[in-house]
Amino acid sequence: MGPALLTIAAALCLAPLAHAGDAHLYKKQGAAQYWTRHLTAERFQGAIAMYEKALAAQPDDYEALWKLAKICQIYGQSLPSQEKKKKIALWEKGLAYGKRAIAINPDGKEGHFYTMSNLGSIVQIKGKMSGFWNLRKIKRGMDRTLELDPNFPPALVARAQYLTQMPGIFGGDEKEALRLYKQALTVDPRYYIAYYYLAQLYAKKGQYEQALASLDKIIHCPEEDRTGSWSSIDLPWAEKLRREIRKKMQGPG
Repeated sequence: MGPALLTIAAALCLAPLAHAGDAHLYKKQGAAQYWTRHLTAERFQGAIAMYEKALAAQPDDYEALWKLAKICQIYGQSLPSQEKKKKIALWEKGLAYGKRAIAINPDGKEGHFYTMSNLGSIVQIKGKMSGFWNLRKIKRGMDRTLELDPNFPPALVARAQYLTQMPGIFGGDEKEALRLYKQALTVDPRYYIAYYYLAQLYAKKGQYEQALASLDKIIHCPEEDRTGSWSSIDLPWAEKLRREIRKKMQGPG
């Protein structure tokens, strides 16, 4: 092989490595944007842009795909209710990325979970008729995630939410939901959104003091945990629920 052909062959071998290096750099920048999203909402957009650049460099990057699905889902959750169209657009985008992640790695728990969670968010905001047709898909996504990792806190919480929302004749089980919330928090005591949903369940059962104690875990969490979704989702949701519970405890008048 002549010098010119050797140069071309070397360039062809190095090209994928360069792309892989670019993808790694973009993912690192995307992660930095995502973990500082509590500073400004624009960091969500920056994170998405960086992970999409990583994906352009490496279209089969499973990590970039599931993280895009996750960021879209959480970004949509953090938006106010009046931004319904933007929420749905983000969740539909996240759903598409999640499906691509599953296609690349069918045994990846993250792909299954964030595909399911984006679909669940779309169903919830569009109403029950939409949910009826997609309910089986959502349940399959939860089942598959927990089959791959029975102790994955986001999936445990999602399963518990499902069990609290379904009537008993369709498989609803608040006792099992309570167990799952506690299991998630045993695995990760800093998974603060689980305290919120646990408080919701306690309040529904009229156990207000336990509900408030659960919300206190969010509101008075350590200073170093007051980042990310804590300021945009966990804290405002917890404070709103705490006001509602205290109003109920005071009674009419």
